[in-house]
Amino acid sequence: MKRVFIALCLCMMWLADIMAQEIVSGTVVDSKNNPLPGVRVEIVGRTEVAYTDIDGIFRFDLPAKAEKIRVSYVGYKPFERKIKPDMVVKMGNGWAGKPSGFRSLLDMYGGIGIGGKVNVEAGSLSINNIHPGINFGMTYSFGWQINRNLYVGVGYGLIMNMMYSEVNENYSDNHYHYADHSFYSGCVPIFADVRWDFGLGESEAPYVGIKLGYQLNPLVDDSDYYFKAAYGNERLSLFGERVDGLFFMPSVGMRKALGSKIGINLGLSYNVVLPKKLRAEYSYDGGTDYMDLGKSNSGVMMLNIGFDF
Repeated sequence: MKRVFIALCLCMMWLADIMAQEIVSGTVVDSKNNPLPGVRVEIVGRTEVAYTDIDGIFRFDLPAKAEKIRVSYVGYKPFERKIKPDMVVKMGNGWAGKPSGFRSLLDMYGGIGIGGKVNVEAGSLSINNIHPGINFGMTYSFGWQINRNLYVGVGYGLIMNMMYSEVNENYSDNHYHYADHSFYSGCVPIFADVRWDFGLGESEAPYVGIKLGYQLNPLVDDSDYYFKAAYGNERLSLFGERVDGLFFMPSVGMRKALGSKIGINLGLSYNVVLPKKLRAEYSYDGGTDYMDLGKSNSGVMMLNIGFDF
């Protein structure tokens, strides 16, 4: 009888221990509901740890009730979830699993000027088709990734502009025609940067963006001359004057993820307004004439490659 009593007590203790245990299980998936293997899952405030299998499934047999799990995976910010029966944990929402955070954009540009041509003629000399040629530079912005799509920041940059022209020198029976170029300015844009990524958590995704602000031209001096034409006692010189103005540059392209928070971007950008202000001096035997050619704007189509981090 004594042995039976002891056996019953042990059995009751074993059943009580089983009843006190809690089974916690679930599945971890990405943003497209594909299972993620190798995800670390731990019980918050405890030492139990498990990893998901090839089907994204994890399971705990706990000695006592638990409230939350903590999930971490390469390329994602760890987060916590309240325990539910057969729970499904979705990752991949937002920027590498993180819906918001600090972000920087670094872009390098190269392109060709479009439109805004200026011509000047005096005596037997002329300088025609004056317009921006090759442009190159870079911009940097920093700000906040508000969600998986929208980024808002501020930035600055430096874009160098090369001016192109066609010089004509006509005198008696002689005619000279040649192309010439000169660095026009170093534009320093200061801007607000807004960008929309169509799925920042994906390995590849398109984006559109707008940079809007003000551009300074501190490298332009009123005494700088860009082109000249001369023949005999005639001389036609072209000068630039500093002019600042609106900076407006929309862009479109593709982003490829290189890691959890790093991506490479390839796209097209268009600097809508590149201002210039020119004047000319025509010298001859009788003296010097001064001509104000006024202000004009050109656009610049540019290929850009950059990184975000």
